[in-house]
Amino acid sequence: LQGIPIEDDGMEVLGQGLVGNQSLIRLHLVGLDEGMTVTSTGWVAFSTALCDTSSVNSTYLSNHTIHHICIEDDEETIPRDISLYLQLNKEHPQYAARCKILMKHPHLDMTPFLHWGLKFLPLAVAWFERAKPCTTLTIYDEDSDLRRLVLDESDEAFESRELTAMYEFIRGMPMKVMKSRSGLAVAAAYDKKISRIEEENKIALERRDRKIEQLEEEIMRLRGL
Repeated sequence: LQGIPIEDDGMEVLGQGLVGNQSLIRLHLVGLDEGMTVTSTGWVAFSTALCDTSSVNSTYLSNHTIHHICIEDDEETIPRDISLYLQLNKEHPQYAARCKILMKHPHLDMTPFLHWGLKFLPLAVAWFERAKPCTTLTIYDEDSDLRRLVLDESDEAFESRELTAMYEFIRGMPMKVMKSRSGLAVAAAYDKKISRIEEENKIALERRDRKIEQLEEEIMRLRGL
């Protein structure tokens, strides 16, 4: 787009136009009228279009296609969160939706899926399996000229997140479903897994506390020399 008097209002219209768009990959705004400026207010619509955090479904339906936005060839004006979304869309388009969901929704509300019954559980497990690569994917960080993790989350934290979501889903099921043989078997299996994760986390915290105590004792010893 060239020679168009775009300010915050115009940016909002453009941002709204990106919602649901699956064809545009580059947007260049050049030759803007002198004195025209775009503030953080104007970028809000772009951020929402690229990653709508109002709900998990809205994040999933966000724009995961466009990967380059430029104003007067000055990319430094683009907010950091938008740059991250664009880079994610560019480098990992097949994982962009899942990674954004994991980045912006630490707690996945399973309530909307309860009406599916236990048949939804394998789908949820499969979704987490397909989303697991998000914990190891990296993208180019323009600020440091280095690569950074898309989702800085350990395997243990990811597994805990998955099991918590499954646990809450099972606990939200109607009792008549959970009293069935299959329902009880599923609940028992996930209760056991969750207990194991909680125990492992407890042991890890105890080890960390012991190391801290040892370091503090060593520091006190060295100060006394």
